[in-house]
Amino acid sequence: MNLLAFLGLGQMELILVSAMLLPMLLTLWALIDAIRSEFVKDINKLIWILVILCLPLAGGILYFLLARKQKVAA
Repeated sequence: MNLLAFLGLGQMELILVSAMLLPMLLTLWALIDAIRSEFVKDINKLIWILVILCLPLAGGILYFLLARKQKVAA
């Protein structure tokens, strides 16, 4: 039994759902990581959270590319 046919999802619907879910998951992952992480300056955490929330997809990508340098080494 084909699960996608059972759910009434075709190939195009699956692509659209994936295109919507992946950016939301990236944003959620970045937000959780920013909240849990320790930063050199406390204000950096607030700034990154605001960037992630105001620019959902771009903010998450920027966070993972640039915030590493600002975190406290574990």
